[in-house]
Amino acid sequence: MIFGPAAYAVAGVFFSRKILHGRVQEGHNDVCVPIFLNAGVLFAVLLGFMVVAVWESYDTAKTTAATEATALVPLYRAAGNLPPESAARIRELTREYIREVIEDEWPKQANTGQASSKARKEIGDLYRTFGDGTISTQTKKDFPLSCNVLMQSIQEVTNDRNKRNLEANESVPLVMWIAILGGALVIVSMSFVIYMERPLPHMIMAALMALLIGLLLFSCLILSEPFKGPIAISAESFEKILLVLDDVDRGN
Repeated sequence: MIFGPAAYAVAGVFFSRKILHGRVQEGHNDVCVPIFLNAGVLFAVLLGFMVVAVWESYDTAKTTAATEATALVPLYRAAGNLPPESAARIRELTREYIREVIEDEWPKQANTGQASSKARKEIGDLYRTFGDGTISTQTKKDFPLSCNVLMQSIQEVTNDRNKRNLEANESVPLVMWIAILGGALVIVSMSFVIYMERPLPHMIMAALMALLIGLLLFSCLILSEPFKGPIAISAESFEKILLVLDDVDRGN
């Protein structure tokens, strides 16, 4: 995607100069350059919009993952105010959920974009603690504030988890790729007929422009799927939260 457009630009300039030799002269630039500039502005607007859109999508997915991880800390702390058996069970489920997200869900999202059924079960088990006797009716009466904080934290984690799973499957629409790739092809091709006396500077300028376009398109490609590729969002935030939970267990 980066060097292919540059090679196309060099070859295009070389062959177009052979074909158009004697037919294109300096005076043609009075017509060609304004058209080229107008097309370039339109393409730049489209390309800039796409770069901003994919970056915002990537940044939103990263923020969602971090928010989900941090919401587990108040959940874990609130459990500590409940009776020992209830607290131990909820904290165990919280840690199991984090482990399933790191070990099972993250690799699955990177490969298929799908969520982990194991992690989904763990978050479901946290909900079920309010109905399976882990948190009894008496516990709800004795510790209403802690139970409310606990339920709110579980709901927040679940909502952020659902958003993360949706964002893992988001991608740039095909029509946008068609428009942007078609625009790149048009702009690079238009540079072939700009008149320059010497071929080498013409090839260099066209190749550099094509190289820049290819670099931006490549950036859009790797940012368009935030949980895949060389700069994929990692599970680092969940790994750090495990260390925070260890501190909570030590009374910090």
